[in-house]
Amino acid sequence: MRQQKREYSNSFLWFMDNWIGLFFFVFFAFGVIVGGALYLDSRLAEIEDHLQYVPPRSYEPPNLNDYQAGNISLEKLPIRQLVYVPSYSHIYYHGGSPLLLETTLSIRNIDLDQPIYLNSIEYFNTQGKLVKKYLEQKIKLAPLQTIEFLVEDRDSSGGSGANFLVEWFSESEVNKPIIETVMIGTSGSQAISFTRTGADISSSNGRSTRSK
Repeated sequence: MRQQKREYSNSFLWFMDNWIGLFFFVFFAFGVIVGGALYLDSRLAEIEDHLQYVPPRSYEPPNLNDYQAGNISLEKLPIRQLVYVPSYSHIYYHGGSPLLLETTLSIRNIDLDQPIYLNSIEYFNTQGKLVKKYLEQKIKLAPLQTIEFLVEDRDSSGGSGANFLVEWFSESEVNKPIIETVMIGTSGSQAISFTRTGADISSSNGRSTRSK
């Protein structure tokens, strides 16, 4: 009985003839992939080494000596504005219970070229009585510089209707600074935060420069 001859497909025969070349091709491709991955990993590590993480610092009252205004006479500056900024020592919830809030007064000079000068920052309570003066000297904010003042949540002297009066000057027309308060409070696992932006009241009542 004649033995039947086994036939192989063309693809199998081609593979058998070229398996050595395919082996080196696969080995080369694998080496390229691994080498590329190692290179990218080293580049990422190098970039991370050049990046420096700067953690946020805890609040400290600003050192006003860092904002020296020099000998400039504010009375001679043509641009001035008095800004009323709402603030809240607490708000009411659960049928009138007070929720204490921590308040940050933020004053940002958003002009790219010109400084502004701060002459007065005063904090008033709900009855309109002066609680605190934050400036005993005029100070200067350089372009894009910010200064912040904190009223802690344990300080409830302002009440729900507290406010700041901020007076600023400039030597020429500038982008008006952003003056706002940021309030935040927590109760158990819940938290609340909101902001209030200051309103110009100097033009409505013709108020003159506030004296120390």
